[in-house]
Amino acid sequence: MKYLILLTFLVIVLIEATTPVFASTVKMSASGLCHPPQSSWYDRTQNYKPFNGLQACLKAGGRLPKGVALGSLEEGAEAASSQYQRSAFGHGWDDADGDCRDSRAEALINTSTTRVRFASAKGCRVVTGRWISPFTGEVLQNASNVDIDHVVTQRC
Repeated sequence: MKYLILLTFLVIVLIEATTPVFASTVKMSASGLCHPPQSSWYDRTQNYKPFNGLQACLKAGGRLPKGVALGSLEEGAEAASSQYQRSAFGHGWDDADGDCRDSRAEALINTSTTRVRFASAKGCRVVTGRWISPFTGEVLQNASNVDIDHVVTQRC
């Protein structure tokens, strides 16, 4: 239950701090958004103007996605990159309760603002719903366009 609640709050289009912010190319999309390598939209941004760092992109008139603060990208990015290990999260999506809906489907169902539609009557794989990106404000209706990422938290 805790896992499901956590996913509900931390689901859509999150930034993973897996590499230092200034380590590689920052992509400015056609809409003017600056996507550092940690951005979950980074790999999907195909048409972009490259910059040698986040500051350079911002100085050229770019902006960060809604809800992302510059400080959140800079603070601890280097430490997080050395502590994060993708393999710690297993392989694929878990179906802990055995209802044929893996944790991705459960998160999509719980965060959609409308009823979801499934690929079949069995109701295992979510196909459509309505999700709003907290970073761009974009409304997403195709489940395959929704990124659901895990979040690395640090215990103090």
